[in-house]
Amino acid sequence: MKNKIEVIDFLKGYSILSIVLYHFFQGIQLSPLLSKAINFGGTGIHIFFFASGFGLFFSHLQKPIGYRDFLKNRFTKIYIPYIIVVTLSALISLFIPIYENNWNNYFSHVFFYKMFDDHLIGTYGYQLWFISSIVQFYLLFPLIVKLREWIPGKAFLLVGLLISYTWVTIFLLLNKDGYRNWNSFFLMFIWEFMLGMYSAEMYLKNGYKFWDISKSYLIGIAIGGLGIYSLMAIMGGRIGKSFNDVPALFGYASLCIFIYSLKIKWFNRFIFFTARLSFSIFLIHFLILNLLLASCRALGITWSWFMLFPVLALCYLVALPLEKFSNYLIFALLTRKKPILKTSEVKSTQTLSSNN
Repeated sequence: MKNKIEVIDFLKGYSILSIVLYHFFQGIQLSPLLSKAINFGGTGIHIFFFASGFGLFFSHLQKPIGYRDFLKNRFTKIYIPYIIVVTLSALISLFIPIYENNWNNYFSHVFFYKMFDDHLIGTYGYQLWFISSIVQFYLLFPLIVKLREWIPGKAFLLVGLLISYTWVTIFLLLNKDGYRNWNSFFLMFIWEFMLGMYSAEMYLKNGYKFWDISKSYLIGIAIGGLGIYSLMAIMGGRIGKSFNDVPALFGYASLCIFIYSLKIKWFNRFIFFTARLSFSIFLIHFLILNLLLASCRALGITWSWFMLFPVLALCYLVALPLEKFSNYLIFALLTRKKPILKTSEVKSTQTLSSNN
């Protein structure tokens, strides 16, 4: 992405870190209040869809490319590291039974038919449902761009919200809200993706910076958004949980931007480094968590807060070579040249930012 926007990287890095922490603390025995509070970390997934819409449309407005080249670029960058991790998970599961391992599970990822089956969509790591959703966005991106051309102004955002809420209403009426292939279908998140597109267009054409807000407003939106999100989740039952994505995104993003605006150098540098490895960390962290959990059970060690540092350390240590090797293969496939194993040769694979 030309003129890379720093705050988008910060949003990605902060989000993936909070998701890793969310999954880590799910394995710890917590009080009822803390058990509900950690769900806040899971809201970072909304940022991924927003950032994907922002990045894809930002690149499209600067340099449109044909649909075939678009799919080739996007699928290559997402598919290679994804299948590496799935294959690694399947191989490890031959010796350590951390995942249900069979050819159907494996090929459902290779050929992407897992997105249509609730049992298959979470095999080899429950976080991999995101891949199904983002692939759906890639396939239909030109159609969403056309929708933007047909619907000018802020009405585009209202249409996105209407589509998402219509889909939510459908799966609630059909009692499918507990099925991941329904509640993570791309229509569920299209309003966030379209909001990202709109924000990119406003920035590129009008210089509007959605993050340029006073700290007091950011704190107010964060408290209000996360408060409404929590109340809807706790008191609204299945309906409240299904419709609380709007306050979740605005509350979470506002808190993240507020932290970014504090300009704590060491912390911001760490988050930017995390953003550079965001997709690799996202793919590998669940496998590392499950391996360490299995090791602790085998050794009779209680899973506790003290395991957080080794988990994070391993996530980054494994993500680095995964990123490097993936980039090596991506460069070879996209350029059809003999690759040089240097990360500087290719752009960092950051699917969650949706760069071209």
